[in-house]
Amino acid sequence: MTGPTRAGDKSTTPRYGVTLLRWGTGFAGEHGLVEKDLSRGEAHNYSMEVRSDPFESAKSHFFDTSSWGEFCDVTLTLKQAWQPDRGGWVKIDDYRCRQAFRHFMNLLNRAVYGSAFRRHGKRLRVLPVLEKGEVRARALRPWECGASGRWHIHCAIELPSHFDAITLENMIRECWAKVEWGHGRILVRDGANAGWIDYMLKDRQKSEFDGFLDCIIIESLHNPIADA
Repeated sequence: MTGPTRAGDKSTTPRYGVTLLRWGTGFAGEHGLVEKDLSRGEAHNYSMEVRSDPFESAKSHFFDTSSWGEFCDVTLTLKQAWQPDRGGWVKIDDYRCRQAFRHFMNLLNRAVYGSAFRRHGKRLRVLPVLEKGEVRARALRPWECGASGRWHIHCAIELPSHFDAITLENMIRECWAKVEWGHGRILVRDGANAGWIDYMLKDRQKSEFDGFLDCIIIESLHNPIADA
């Protein structure tokens, strides 16, 4: 039996600079670390429990939507490769997928909030995960399925108070169309619930990542209540 997990333990430090556990008792997000005052034995037990069930760890912390209003489920597919002007073909990869989604969210936040985004950083709450594999029937309409091996992004986006679902869907489509790596096949549905969060965090189609939690696009995730 190993001892408690300490800061810097590589087994609990995924890529992209996010430490999920320190001393087996804390979670780190964009805004720092929250720790619990547990004994050594309790800390060890807690560490083992979280590491054995990363789904529940991610769902209960980063993907907590209990304070959200209505939100949409969104599936975005990406091009397999892209050819810049006068250049050779560039193949998509994990890093470029994340860059594409970050650019998309900047465009969408600018479209939704205008100067409030530029001046004050007001943003939509969004929970994104990255996958590689067939875009399955639950995520797309029957005639849109297939594309085995294609990188795609599932996300939950909270509906802003001053827009209805149709307006937000149109903005999502317009902004994704402006992303170089964006593929035309996307799906936006309103009335999402916790079942969509469960679906996003499923184990399948995440074999490209060293650890389960690496599939979370943490640099673009925005859920202030969970980070508090």
